[in-house]
Amino acid sequence: MRDPALWQARGICVDSDDDGLAPETSHPAFVALAPWSFYDGADEFAPFGSDHGHDTLGALAEWYLAGGVDDEAPAFLVDSLDGFGVPDGLWSADSAVAREWAAGPEEDDHLVTAAAQTAVAVAVGQLKIRGHVTSAVRYLGWQAVTLHRVLIEQAVVRYPRWQHADRASAAVDDVVRVLTRAPSAPGDPVRANRV
Repeated sequence: MRDPALWQARGICVDSDDDGLAPETSHPAFVALAPWSFYDGADEFAPFGSDHGHDTLGALAEWYLAGGVDDEAPAFLVDSLDGFGVPDGLWSADSAVAREWAAGPEEDDHLVTAAAQTAVAVAVGQLKIRGHVTSAVRYLGWQAVTLHRVLIEQAVVRYPRWQHADRASAAVDDVVRVLTRAPSAPGDPVRANRV
């Protein structure tokens, strides 16, 4: 069993095996910014509520505990998405590439959704675990926001009676607010917000 207090002393805030998502085991910078929904492990629209988001947060925490460093988090994401059909260079491209991929065939929506949920979990997870977001990881978050927004736009057109459109949009807006206000990593150059 991992001891959250021991790791917090080393600058890594991880959830306990017993309590799960909780403010007490989150970095104070995350606690100050995150809405309560970010602690809801059952809210599909929250960063850690989907299966992909939950699993990614757990894997990211284990990765940090095993010696992972902030600057390598983008590689962690790419490795996590191996086999998802993510276009080469998506995470470093401009948002037009993300829009194009997200607007692809409907049968690929589950892959795009999984990639977006995973990238949001990495970006918000870095804040939850480390208390800051590197510029490269923040950019991953912006790409994921673009993917989510295109998917929501398409869902509303395809399914005009989709009852969750407002909740999905509000959840993406929450991610944008948190990533916009999240502290940058010490010594990290500030990269422009691209939403």
